Amino acid sequence: MKLSKKIYYAASALLPLPLLKQVASPGTIFPYHHLISDKEVLHVKHLYSYKNIRQFGNDLDYLLKQFNPISVEELVNCINTGSPLPKNSFLLTFDDGFREVYDFVAPVLSAKGVPAIFFINPAFLDNRELFYRCKISLIIEEILKKGSDKNVLGECGKIMGDKFKSHEALISSVKCITNLGKGVLEELAPVFNLSFSEYLEKERPFLTSQQVFELSNKGFSIGAHSWDHPYYKLIPEKERITQTVSSVEFVAKNFSQRLNLFSFPHSDSELDQSFFDQLKSTGATDLLFGTQNQKNEFSNRVIHRFNAENPLISLNKQVKGLLFLMSMRKFLRKDIVSRGS
Repeated sequence: MKLSKKIYYAASALLPLPLLKQVASPGTIFPYHHLISDKEVLHVKHLYSYKNIRQFGNDLDYLLKQFNPISVEELVNCINTGSPLPKNSFLLTFDDGFREVYDFVAPVLSAKGVPAIFFINPAFLDNRELFYRCKISLIIEEILKKGSDKNVLGECGKIMGDKFKSHEALISSVKCITNLGKGVLEELAPVFNLSFSEYLEKERPFLTSQQVFELSNKGFSIGAHSWDHPYYKLIPEKERITQTVSSVEFVAKNFSQRLNLFSFPHSDSELDQSFFDQLKSTGATDLLFGTQNQKNEFSNRVIHRFNAENPLISLNKQVKGLLFLMSMRKFLRKDIVSRGS
């Protein structure tokens, strides 16, 4: 974590929570995660950090002490009626549909009576396909094992059309691969004798349809997270609509959800208003979830969440930092999302 962030969270942690709640008036807070695990998860190891089960349990205890859990049905009702969101409340969400939400997260939530939404990508369900970002993490792991092997650097350079003088340079380049260039990952894998299909078969990183059924039957909500998790800013608007509507319809058809819920892959920050107008005309979604740190966008039926999975920050500190940020945004009148035309 950057020094500036450490200083910010340390300073905001000194402020009293009741005062921050009063000034920020957050109503409901929306922490989101991808997975929780005590183990090293290679397919996300080089993408982002995540909390272990003990840390997650501590976070839940903190949330239950300071806030009240609400269901997504309560949330939608407030938006439909124009009512304020319930004060001192929270709703948890989890993106990407990793197996760990079934193995570790759901049992903890069930034991504590906490609702949540699990967002899935149909392309990855039942481990039919490995998310290209997970492939990036696996390749980086192999690069680190090889060190600065000149043969490896040379072979990767030929495939990627570049000359790499170090494994750091190669890793930096691999990290920049997007959904538009994901095919190169299939070309890089043989350099390291890496088989993505064998990894899928052995590790089973994603939820199965049966596991999703069980989560739904236990009272958890299931939402869509696009079909195969592209960067929306890199694909045409027509494809954005298709990715959204097809994934929502898949969840509705296969898992009989009362509400059609969708969370944006990667980021929603560069989407313009025309996308939301087109999506609204389809009638496909009841509620959308973004990642712009609790900003207000009820006009587009978007709930903005904050990432709560950094293991170096306790949720106590993070919530105080978030509420302070919200207070400053309100003061500067920058708390509402503005979309370009």
